[in-house]
Amino acid sequence: MTRKVWAISWLYLKTTYTSRATFLFNLAMPLLFTFVLGQAMQNLGPSGEAASILLLVVNEDQSTLSQALIERLEANERLDVNPVERAAAMAQVENDGQTALILPAGFGDSLERGGTVEAILVQNADEISSAQLLLEAVNAAAAEISGSLAAADFSVRIADQVGLFAGAADDQRQTYRQTAFAAAEAEWQTGAPIQVVAGSVTRLESAAGQVPLGASQSSPGMLVMYVLFFTFGGGSALIVERDQGTLRRLLVMPLSKGELLSGKLAGIFLGALVQMAIMILVGQFALGVKWGQSPAGLGLMLTSYAFAATTLALMIAALARSAAQVNAAGVLVIMALASLGGAWWPIEIVPAWMQQISLALPTGWAMRGFHDLISRGLGWEAILLEVAVLSAFGLGFLLIGLRRFRY
Repeated sequence: MTRKVWAISWLYLKTTYTSRATFLFNLAMPLLFTFVLGQAMQNLGPSGEAASILLLVVNEDQSTLSQALIERLEANERLDVNPVERAAAMAQVENDGQTALILPAGFGDSLERGGTVEAILVQNADEISSAQLLLEAVNAAAAEISGSLAAADFSVRIADQVGLFAGAADDQRQTYRQTAFAAAEAEWQTGAPIQVVAGSVTRLESAAGQVPLGASQSSPGMLVMYVLFFTFGGGSALIVERDQGTLRRLLVMPLSKGELLSGKLAGIFLGALVQMAIMILVGQFALGVKWGQSPAGLGLMLTSYAFAATTLALMIAALARSAAQVNAAGVLVIMALASLGGAWWPIEIVPAWMQQISLALPTGWAMRGFHDLISRGLGWEAILLEVAVLSAFGLGFLLIGLRRFRY
């Protein structure tokens, strides 16, 4: 950065940050909204606990063993068991992507005889991951019931060996077997079986939830949105200087157009970095937001996003004819970019089509990179794609802005 460029950028920063309106709108308001939205979204979703998975159960057998299997599934805290008829279950599988377990007639008899047990798990092709978890849960429940049956059969054999059923009727043997089965089932319930909890593993202890909540969502979200307001304000200032003839008067000095515009853009860029640094510090120390464990990754994200936001403002200023147009179009553009990019709410809770749209926006990639650092605790290597995409956005905006800007 040459001395002339630095002087222009420093003058821009000095005049910008001595304005009380700039301080209130670009620093006080984003911090206030960060706190308010963080409190509002604190209980937006589950905090550290995995959501229940719906399992539709069709019990066409209506036997003691089929009911025992259902009761064991209902005891699983990860499952939301819903008994339904076959037709309703198949409709929900096809239309809503649910998973259904069908226990056909003869299920209990097959299990009693130790033969092949036919239980049908019907799943939607788009929900393979949850269906796999359900399959494991069903297999575990069936294995426990099979173990109880094996224990009951073993008890009957021991009783036969000691002559307990000598001269007894068959119903006495059956009653003994049922009592042994119930005792084995009770042991399963009162024992302490191993519980396996699946979750996303990161290097941050606070990253147990998959959906960013509270200030972990509002802090990067308001940063992403209000940086655009700051840079668009800089773009509007360029139009005002052009309309008032300030740019033309500056060009009579020993100063090239490139140095003049570079100084203005450098001032906007550095101002955006200052604004983001303040919001990060307040989020870290006042709101408890852990901005990751990679200062290098955070620096790359801040630099690439500030570059994209600055050049986007230049492009809007170059395409607009007046400062009023920049201000009007800027509000619409910023609101659209912020909402669709996931700055207002976690992108994970919106429909799939909105998630796809976010990948076509610089704000979407910025929020994705910041959450890789904040929520998922990843290092700088994991955000290189986001940095590259934001840099590509910035270069595209810069080329259009330079080509269309009028002095």
